[in-house]
Amino acid sequence: MKQWALGTLAVAVAMISVPATAVQAKHEVQQNAVQAAPDRVLVKVKAGKDRQAVANKHGGRVIDVLGDTGWIVVGTSGDVLEKVKRFKGDADVEAAELDALVSVEAVPNDPGFASQWHLTKIQADLAWDLHQGSPNRTIAIVDTGVDLANPEFAGKIVAGYDFVNNDGTAQDDQGHGTFVASVATALGNNGVGGAGVDWHAKVMPVKVLNASGSGTISAIISGINFAANNGAHVINLSIGGGSFSQAFQDAINAAWSKGAVLVASVGGSATTAVSYPAAYANVISVASTTSSDVRSSFSSYGTWVDLAAPGSSIYSSALGGMSTMSGTSFSAAIVSGVASLAWGKNSTLNNAGLVNRLFTTADNIAGTGTYWANGRVNALKAVRGY
Repeated sequence: MKQWALGTLAVAVAMISVPATAVQAKHEVQQNAVQAAPDRVLVKVKAGKDRQAVANKHGGRVIDVLGDTGWIVVGTSGDVLEKVKRFKGDADVEAAELDALVSVEAVPNDPGFASQWHLTKIQADLAWDLHQGSPNRTIAIVDTGVDLANPEFAGKIVAGYDFVNNDGTAQDDQGHGTFVASVATALGNNGVGGAGVDWHAKVMPVKVLNASGSGTISAIISGINFAANNGAHVINLSIGGGSFSQAFQDAINAAWSKGAVLVASVGGSATTAVSYPAAYANVISVASTTSSDVRSSFSSYGTWVDLAAPGSSIYSSALGGMSTMSGTSFSAAIVSGVASLAWGKNSTLNNAGLVNRLFTTADNIAGTGTYWANGRVNALKAVRGY
């Protein structure tokens, strides 16, 4: 893991007993990917064979017979994928597979969702079938503030601070912070606007940039300190500019030591030049990609960058209504939303474990290893853990 103005704007489960062909390989990949019951598998015993005896051989028991299909449900313990493999290798078994979990599809009723291509690209819509966010996670938006009256944040705002005007009302007077916040965590399924990645995380507005979108290092450091000291789990820094500052790095280290995850945009210079705060240690640096999963033309890039995320033509809630914007600022916001979503589902993880999960579950798209180290973020895999 590695500016102070604004960042650039610019179930179907197939049987797995078929012959070892490409079709079988595809089906086995599907089986490995699905959510499945942890205590049972589906088995089809060959005609004339004793079902209970077959189940007993592999430490299981018959807990249900699925009509006249020939399939039984075998209660078992341990790794269900391994159990399926063992049953498949049994000469008395015709077929075996996981007992996949199926749920209603969590498609939000927000009118703008159909235009939010970035959410389906990172499989947030599938992640929502498992988890839609938790009010026990808080994302600090260290930016121009947040539109406190926006219905996308209704019931989600926690106490923040305005380090520009030195008061407790971090109202957005520029617009950037509101858009960043809505991309990360606009309330989903409320029939208004669009959806954020994490529907239910709390929003901590921390205003460190003025109405022109600029601010000082000292204000940003104060904002990071405030967020870390007041319970922010994820601190979003869609800002950039300036050079290395030891004071800034120390503030980041302090926030990290308190358990926070920090996410920053890499900027829009379209070069490999490092930028801060994205290039600091203990910060997840995020580049921008398009709907075609390639680097956005404006995005900075390089092996120093940790992750990629959609950042071109992002549709979300802004001051005064819905809008479309582009920039690595919004790529960082997406990663912050995924971090919060995955952390809410897996709250026993510490910040290092959460970061590792984001990296290891990212999709290995073109440019991985050259433009960014760990691929394009995937919400479903991050929530699920694989």
